[in-house]
Amino acid sequence: MNRKTHSRRKKKISQNTKTFIAALSFGLLSLLVFLITKYIPSFTNGIYSRWSIKAMQVLSKVFSFASFSIAEVLIYLLSVGLLIYIIFLIRNMVKYKNPGQRFVRFIAILLLIASIGAFSFYGLWGGMYYSKGLDNLLRVETKDRYLVELIELNKHLLDKANTYSKAVTRNEQGYFTGYGFDGYATLSAQAASLISGKNEENPKYVISSEAWSYTMTTGIFTFLTGEANVNKNDLAISLPFTCTHEIAHRNGITSEDEANFFAFYSLINSDNLNLKYSAYSMALLYSMNSLYSKDKDTYMEIRGMYSEELSHDYKRYHEHWAQYEGKVAEISSKTNDLYLKAQGQKDGVASYGRVTDLLLWWHEQEIVEGKTIKR
Repeated sequence: MNRKTHSRRKKKISQNTKTFIAALSFGLLSLLVFLITKYIPSFTNGIYSRWSIKAMQVLSKVFSFASFSIAEVLIYLLSVGLLIYIIFLIRNMVKYKNPGQRFVRFIAILLLIASIGAFSFYGLWGGMYYSKGLDNLLRVETKDRYLVELIELNKHLLDKANTYSKAVTRNEQGYFTGYGFDGYATLSAQAASLISGKNEENPKYVISSEAWSYTMTTGIFTFLTGEANVNKNDLAISLPFTCTHEIAHRNGITSEDEANFFAFYSLINSDNLNLKYSAYSMALLYSMNSLYSKDKDTYMEIRGMYSEELSHDYKRYHEHWAQYEGKVAEISSKTNDLYLKAQGQKDGVASYGRVTDLLLWWHEQEIVEGKTIKR
Protein backbone atom coordinates (compact mmCIF):
# COMPACT_ATOMS: atom_id res chain seq x y z
CA MET A 1 0.00 0.00 0.00
CA ASN A 2 2.77 2.40 0.94
CA ARG A 3 4.71 1.53 -2.19
CA LYS A 4 1.71 2.24 -4.45
CA THR A 5 1.04 5.58 -2.75
CA HIS A 6 4.70 6.55 -3.04
CA SER A 7 4.74 5.52 -6.69
CA ARG A 8 1.67 7.60 -7.52
CA ARG A 9 3.08 10.59 -5.69
CA LYS A 10 6.34 10.26 -7.54
CA LYS A 11 4.46 10.06 -10.82
CA LYS A 12 2.52 13.24 -10.04
CA ILE A 13 5.67 15.11 -9.10
CA SER A 14 7.32 13.90 -12.31
CA GLN A 15 4.33 15.10 -14.35
CA ASN A 16 4.42 18.54 -12.71
CA THR A 17 8.14 18.77 -13.35
CA LYS A 18 7.63 17.96 -17.03
CA THR A 19 4.99 20.66 -17.28
CA PHE A 20 7.28 23.23 -15.65
CA ILE A 21 10.11 22.22 -18.01
CA ALA A 22 7.80 22.59 -21.03
CA ALA A 23 6.67 26.02 -19.78
CA LEU A 24 10.28 27.09 -19.30
CA SER A 25 11.18 25.82 -22.77
CA PHE A 26 8.42 27.79 -24.49
CA GLY A 27 9.32 30.80 -22.35
CA LEU A 28 12.96 30.67 -23.49
CA LEU A 29 11.90 30.20 -27.11
CA SER A 30 9.65 33.27 -26.79
CA LEU A 31 12.55 35.27 -25.41
CA LEU A 32 14.79 34.07 -28.23
CA VAL A 33 12.32 35.11 -30.95
CA PHE A 34 11.79 38.45 -29.19
CA LEU A 35 15.53 39.18 -29.05
CA ILE A 36 16.10 38.13 -32.67
CA THR A 37 13.27 40.26 -34.05
CA LYS A 38 14.27 43.23 -31.91
CA TYR A 39 18.01 43.23 -32.54
CA ILE A 40 18.39 41.68 -36.03
CA PRO A 41 16.40 44.03 -38.32
CA SER A 42 17.53 42.29 -41.52
CA PHE A 43 15.78 39.13 -40.35
CA THR A 44 12.73 40.98 -39.03
CA ASN A 45 12.22 43.04 -42.19
CA GLY A 46 12.92 40.04 -44.42
CA ILE A 47 11.97 36.49 -43.56
CA TYR A 48 9.94 37.28 -40.45
CA SER A 49 7.83 40.06 -42.02
CA ARG A 50 6.95 37.93 -45.03
CA TRP A 51 6.08 34.98 -42.79
CA SER A 52 4.01 37.03 -40.34
CA ILE A 53 1.96 38.91 -42.93
CA LYS A 54 1.30 35.70 -44.88
CA ALA A 55 0.30 33.87 -41.68
CA MET A 56 -2.14 36.62 -40.73
CA GLN A 57 -3.72 36.60 -44.18
CA VAL A 58 -4.13 32.81 -44.09
CA LEU A 59 -5.62 32.84 -40.59
CA SER A 60 -8.05 35.62 -41.52
CA LYS A 61 -9.31 33.51 -44.41
CA VAL A 62 -9.59 30.36 -42.28
CA PHE A 63 -11.82 32.22 -39.81
CA SER A 64 -13.73 34.25 -42.40
CA PHE A 65 -16.78 31.96 -42.25
CA ALA A 66 -18.41 34.15 -39.57
CA SER A 67 -19.18 37.88 -39.58
CA PHE A 68 -18.69 38.05 -35.80
CA SER A 69 -15.41 37.74 -33.91
CA ILE A 70 -14.36 34.11 -33.51
CA ALA A 71 -11.56 35.27 -31.20
CA GLU A 72 -14.13 36.78 -28.84
CA VAL A 73 -16.06 33.51 -28.68
CA LEU A 74 -12.86 31.56 -28.02
CA ILE A 75 -11.99 33.91 -25.17
CA TYR A 76 -15.41 33.32 -23.59
CA LEU A 77 -15.06 29.55 -23.95
CA LEU A 78 -11.56 29.57 -22.45
CA SER A 79 -12.75 31.75 -19.58
CA VAL A 80 -15.63 29.41 -18.82
CA GLY A 81 -13.30 26.42 -19.09
CA LEU A 82 -10.83 28.01 -16.69
CA LEU A 83 -13.60 28.82 -14.21
CA ILE A 84 -14.87 25.23 -14.30
CA TYR A 85 -11.32 23.93 -13.86
CA ILE A 86 -10.80 26.16 -10.80
CA ILE A 87 -14.08 24.99 -9.26
CA PHE A 88 -13.10 21.34 -9.68
CA LEU A 89 -9.60 22.12 -8.41
CA ILE A 90 -10.98 23.64 -5.19
CA ARG A 91 -13.36 20.73 -4.74
CA ASN A 92 -10.60 18.16 -5.21
CA MET A 93 -8.22 20.05 -2.91
CA VAL A 94 -10.84 19.90 -0.15
CA LYS A 95 -12.10 16.38 -0.84
CA TYR A 96 -8.89 14.50 -1.60
CA LYS A 97 -5.34 14.28 -0.28
CA ASN A 98 -2.29 16.20 -1.50
CA PRO A 99 -3.96 19.61 -2.06
CA GLY A 100 -0.55 21.23 -2.38
CA GLN A 101 0.44 19.04 -5.31
CA ARG A 102 -2.87 19.72 -7.03
CA PHE A 103 -2.33 23.46 -6.67
CA VAL A 104 1.23 23.16 -8.00
CA ARG A 105 -0.17 21.26 -10.96
CA PHE A 106 -2.62 24.11 -11.61
CA ILE A 107 0.17 26.71 -11.52
CA ALA A 108 2.30 24.59 -13.85
CA ILE A 109 -0.54 24.36 -16.39
CA LEU A 110 -1.16 28.11 -16.22
CA LEU A 111 2.53 28.81 -16.82
CA LEU A 112 2.57 26.40 -19.74
CA ILE A 113 -0.47 28.07 -21.33
CA ALA A 114 1.06 31.53 -20.78
CA SER A 115 4.41 30.50 -22.26
CA ILE A 116 2.77 28.89 -25.31
CA GLY A 117 0.73 32.07 -25.74
CA ALA A 118 3.86 34.22 -25.59
CA PHE A 119 5.65 31.98 -28.08
CA SER A 120 2.66 32.12 -30.45
CA PHE A 121 2.50 35.91 -30.12
CA TYR A 122 6.15 36.55 -30.99
CA GLY A 123 6.34 33.68 -33.43
CA LEU A 124 3.32 34.78 -35.45
CA TRP A 125 3.07 38.55 -35.17
CA GLY A 126 4.57 40.28 -32.09
CA GLY A 127 7.98 40.70 -33.70
CA MET A 128 6.41 43.07 -36.24
CA TYR A 129 6.64 45.77 -33.57
CA TYR A 130 10.31 45.95 -34.57
CA SER A 131 9.79 45.84 -38.34
CA LYS A 132 9.57 48.67 -40.88
CA GLY A 133 5.81 48.61 -40.51
CA LEU A 134 4.09 51.02 -42.90
CA ASP A 135 7.31 51.33 -44.89
CA ASN A 136 6.70 47.80 -46.14
CA LEU A 137 3.82 49.26 -48.20
CA LEU A 138 4.60 52.98 -48.59
CA ARG A 139 7.94 54.75 -48.65
CA VAL A 140 7.47 56.93 -45.61
CA GLU A 141 9.61 59.95 -44.76
CA THR A 142 8.98 62.29 -41.84
CA LYS A 143 10.90 65.34 -40.65
CA ASP A 144 10.54 68.43 -38.47
CA ARG A 145 7.90 70.81 -39.78
CA TYR A 146 7.05 74.49 -39.53
CA LEU A 147 3.82 75.68 -37.91
CA VAL A 148 2.64 77.11 -41.21
CA GLU A 149 2.71 73.60 -42.72
CA LEU A 150 0.51 72.31 -39.91
CA ILE A 151 -1.93 75.17 -40.46
CA GLU A 152 -2.10 74.47 -44.19
CA LEU A 153 -2.66 70.76 -43.52
CA ASN A 154 -5.60 71.55 -41.24
CA LYS A 155 -7.13 73.92 -43.76
CA HIS A 156 -6.88 71.28 -46.49
CA LEU A 157 -8.37 68.53 -44.33
CA LEU A 158 -11.15 70.87 -43.24
CA ASP A 159 -11.96 71.85 -46.81
CA LYS A 160 -12.34 68.17 -47.73
CA ALA A 161 -14.27 67.30 -44.56
CA ASN A 162 -16.67 70.22 -45.10
CA THR A 163 -17.25 69.23 -48.72
CA TYR A 164 -17.98 65.58 -47.96
CA SER A 165 -20.07 66.43 -44.90
CA LYS A 166 -22.60 67.94 -47.29
CA ALA A 167 -22.44 65.05 -49.78
CA VAL A 168 -22.76 61.96 -47.58
CA THR A 169 -25.89 59.97 -46.79
CA ARG A 170 -27.96 61.31 -43.87
CA ASN A 171 -31.20 60.22 -42.24
CA GLU A 172 -34.30 62.30 -41.58
CA GLN A 173 -32.78 63.70 -38.36
CA GLY A 174 -29.74 64.89 -40.29
CA TYR A 175 -27.41 62.25 -38.84
CA PHE A 176 -24.68 60.76 -40.98
CA THR A 177 -25.50 57.04 -41.09
CA GLY A 178 -24.42 55.39 -44.32
CA TYR A 179 -24.65 51.61 -44.60
CA GLY A 180 -24.41 50.08 -41.14
CA PHE A 181 -21.59 47.87 -39.90
CA ASP A 182 -21.72 45.13 -42.55
CA GLY A 183 -21.65 47.64 -45.38
CA TYR A 184 -18.75 49.57 -43.93
CA ALA A 185 -16.85 46.36 -43.16
CA THR A 186 -17.06 45.26 -46.80
CA LEU A 187 -16.21 48.67 -48.26
CA SER A 188 -13.33 49.20 -45.82
CA ALA A 189 -11.82 45.83 -46.69
CA GLN A 190 -12.05 46.67 -50.39
CA ALA A 191 -10.38 50.05 -49.82
CA ALA A 192 -7.61 48.50 -47.74
CA SER A 193 -7.03 45.82 -50.39
CA LEU A 194 -6.10 48.49 -52.94
CA ILE A 195 -3.24 49.66 -50.71
CA SER A 196 -2.10 46.34 -49.23
CA GLY A 197 -2.27 44.54 -52.57
CA LYS A 198 -4.10 41.63 -50.93
CA ASN A 199 -7.69 40.43 -50.89
CA GLU A 200 -8.45 41.59 -47.36
CA GLU A 201 -11.10 39.79 -45.34
CA ASN A 202 -13.83 41.92 -43.77
CA PRO A 203 -13.43 43.19 -40.20
CA LYS A 204 -15.57 41.31 -37.66
CA TYR A 205 -17.99 42.84 -35.18
CA VAL A 206 -17.65 42.14 -31.47
CA ILE A 207 -20.77 40.46 -30.07
CA SER A 208 -20.53 42.32 -26.76
CA SER A 209 -19.97 45.70 -28.42
CA GLU A 210 -22.30 47.58 -26.08
CA ALA A 211 -20.52 46.27 -22.95
CA TRP A 212 -17.14 46.69 -24.68
CA SER A 213 -17.91 50.38 -25.17
CA TYR A 214 -17.39 51.02 -21.46
CA THR A 215 -13.69 50.30 -22.05
CA MET A 216 -13.77 53.00 -24.78
CA THR A 217 -12.26 50.44 -27.14
CA THR A 218 -13.23 50.72 -30.80
CA GLY A 219 -11.14 47.90 -32.23
CA ILE A 220 -8.59 45.17 -31.52
CA PHE A 221 -6.55 42.97 -33.82
CA THR A 222 -6.24 39.30 -32.79
CA PHE A 223 -3.09 37.56 -34.03
CA LEU A 224 -4.34 34.02 -33.28
CA THR A 225 -7.19 34.34 -35.78
CA GLY A 226 -5.99 37.19 -38.00
CA GLU A 227 -9.26 38.99 -37.30
CA ALA A 228 -9.77 42.73 -37.30
CA ASN A 229 -12.27 43.01 -34.43
CA VAL A 230 -14.37 46.17 -34.36
CA ASN A 231 -16.85 47.63 -31.89
CA LYS A 232 -20.01 48.02 -33.97
CA ASN A 233 -21.49 50.33 -31.33
CA ASP A 234 -19.80 53.24 -33.03
CA LEU A 235 -20.92 55.97 -35.38
CA ALA A 236 -20.61 56.06 -39.16
CA ILE A 237 -18.10 58.91 -39.02
CA SER A 238 -15.45 56.65 -37.45
CA LEU A 239 -16.44 53.05 -38.32
CA PRO A 240 -14.63 52.91 -41.69
CA PHE A 241 -11.55 54.52 -40.14
CA THR A 242 -11.48 51.95 -37.34
CA CYS A 243 -12.09 49.04 -39.72
CA THR A 244 -9.12 49.92 -41.92
CA HIS A 245 -6.96 50.75 -38.87
CA GLU A 246 -7.38 47.18 -37.61
CA ILE A 247 -6.75 45.74 -41.09
CA ALA A 248 -3.47 47.67 -41.06
CA HIS A 249 -2.36 45.61 -38.05
CA ARG A 250 -3.01 42.43 -40.04
CA ASN A 251 -0.44 43.70 -42.55
CA GLY A 252 2.26 44.06 -39.92
CA ILE A 253 1.66 47.78 -39.32
CA THR A 254 1.81 47.66 -35.54
CA SER A 255 2.38 51.28 -34.50
CA GLU A 256 -0.88 53.13 -33.92
CA ASP A 257 0.08 56.29 -35.80
CA GLU A 258 1.02 54.29 -38.90
CA ALA A 259 -2.18 52.24 -38.66
CA ASN A 260 -4.12 55.51 -38.51
CA PHE A 261 -2.35 56.76 -41.62
CA PHE A 262 -2.99 53.47 -43.43
CA ALA A 263 -6.67 53.93 -42.61
CA PHE A 264 -6.65 57.51 -43.85
CA TYR A 265 -4.76 56.75 -47.06
CA SER A 266 -6.87 53.69 -47.87
CA LEU A 267 -10.15 55.55 -47.45
CA ILE A 268 -9.27 58.71 -49.37
CA ASN A 269 -8.21 56.55 -52.33
CA SER A 270 -11.59 54.83 -52.45
CA ASP A 271 -14.42 56.01 -54.70
CA ASN A 272 -16.94 56.08 -51.87
CA LEU A 273 -17.98 59.47 -50.45
CA ASN A 274 -18.83 58.05 -47.03
CA LEU A 275 -15.40 56.47 -46.68
CA LYS A 276 -13.69 59.68 -47.77
CA TYR A 277 -15.70 61.64 -45.23
CA SER A 278 -14.66 59.28 -42.44
CA ALA A 279 -11.00 59.61 -43.49
CA TYR A 280 -10.89 63.40 -43.63
CA SER A 281 -13.04 64.04 -40.56
CA MET A 282 -11.09 61.64 -38.32
CA ALA A 283 -7.72 62.87 -39.60
CA LEU A 284 -8.86 66.44 -38.94
CA LEU A 285 -9.50 65.58 -35.29
CA TYR A 286 -5.89 64.45 -34.87
CA SER A 287 -4.33 67.33 -36.78
CA MET A 288 -6.47 69.92 -35.01
CA ASN A 289 -5.41 68.51 -31.64
CA SER A 290 -1.79 69.00 -32.74
CA LEU A 291 -2.54 72.57 -33.81
CA TYR A 292 -4.26 73.32 -30.50
CA SER A 293 -1.08 72.42 -28.62
CA LYS A 294 0.96 74.87 -30.74
CA ASP A 295 -1.31 77.77 -31.70
CA LYS A 296 -4.66 78.06 -29.89
CA ASP A 297 -5.68 81.24 -31.69
CA THR A 298 -5.31 79.72 -35.14
CA TYR A 299 -7.00 76.58 -33.86
CA MET A 300 -10.06 78.61 -32.84
CA GLU A 301 -10.03 80.44 -36.17
CA ILE A 302 -10.09 77.20 -38.18
CA ARG A 303 -12.53 75.65 -35.73
CA GLY A 304 -14.97 78.41 -36.62
CA MET A 305 -14.88 77.28 -40.26
CA TYR A 306 -16.48 73.88 -39.61
CA SER A 307 -19.60 73.30 -41.66
CA GLU A 308 -22.87 72.91 -39.78
CA GLU A 309 -23.01 69.24 -40.79
CA LEU A 310 -19.43 68.51 -39.67
CA SER A 311 -19.97 70.26 -36.33
CA HIS A 312 -23.16 68.28 -35.85
CA ASP A 313 -21.40 64.97 -36.53
CA TYR A 314 -18.50 65.79 -34.21
CA LYS A 315 -20.92 66.80 -31.46
CA ARG A 316 -22.88 63.59 -31.82
CA TYR A 317 -19.66 61.54 -31.91
CA HIS A 318 -18.34 63.06 -28.67
CA GLU A 319 -21.71 62.78 -26.94
CA HIS A 320 -21.98 59.13 -27.96
CA TRP A 321 -18.67 58.19 -26.34
CA ALA A 322 -19.04 60.51 -23.35
CA GLN A 323 -21.81 58.29 -21.98
CA TYR A 324 -19.33 55.43 -21.60
CA GLU A 325 -16.63 57.35 -19.75
CA GLY A 326 -15.77 56.12 -16.26
CA LYS A 327 -13.43 54.01 -14.18
CA VAL A 328 -13.55 51.04 -16.55
CA ALA A 329 -12.47 53.27 -19.44
CA GLU A 330 -9.60 54.68 -17.36
CA ILE A 331 -8.34 51.21 -16.46
CA SER A 332 -8.64 50.10 -20.09
CA SER A 333 -6.69 53.14 -21.31
CA LYS A 334 -3.92 52.59 -18.76
CA THR A 335 -3.72 48.91 -19.66
CA ASN A 336 -3.44 49.72 -23.36
CA ASP A 337 -0.84 52.37 -22.57
CA LEU A 338 1.29 49.86 -20.65
CA TYR A 339 0.93 47.26 -23.41
CA LEU A 340 2.03 49.68 -26.15
CA LYS A 341 5.01 50.88 -24.11
CA ALA A 342 5.99 47.27 -23.40
CA GLN A 343 6.08 46.67 -27.17
CA GLY A 344 8.48 49.57 -27.76
CA GLN A 345 5.98 52.37 -28.47
CA LYS A 346 7.38 54.79 -25.92
CA ASP A 347 4.50 57.28 -26.28
CA GLY A 348 1.91 54.64 -25.37
CA VAL A 349 -1.65 55.68 -26.23
CA ALA A 350 -0.32 59.11 -27.26
CA SER A 351 1.19 57.39 -30.30
CA TYR A 352 -2.24 57.45 -31.99
CA GLY A 353 -1.86 61.23 -32.35
CA ARG A 354 1.54 61.04 -34.02
CA VAL A 355 -0.32 60.39 -37.25
CA THR A 356 -0.10 64.17 -37.79
CA ASP A 357 3.57 63.77 -38.77
CA LEU A 358 2.59 61.30 -41.47
CA LEU A 359 -0.28 63.51 -42.62
CA LEU A 360 2.15 66.42 -43.00
CA TRP A 361 4.41 64.23 -45.13
CA TRP A 362 1.45 63.14 -47.27
CA HIS A 363 0.25 66.75 -47.64
CA GLU A 364 3.67 67.88 -48.84
CA GLN A 365 4.02 64.99 -51.30
CA GLU A 366 0.57 64.72 -52.85
CA ILE A 367 -1.05 68.11 -52.27
CA VAL A 368 1.78 70.67 -52.32
CA GLU A 369 4.13 68.95 -54.77
CA GLY A 370 1.51 66.93 -56.67
CA LYS A 371 3.44 63.67 -56.45
CA THR A 372 2.03 60.19 -55.91
CA ILE A 373 3.37 58.41 -52.84
CA LYS A 374 5.64 55.56 -53.87
CA ARG A 375 4.59 52.06 -52.92
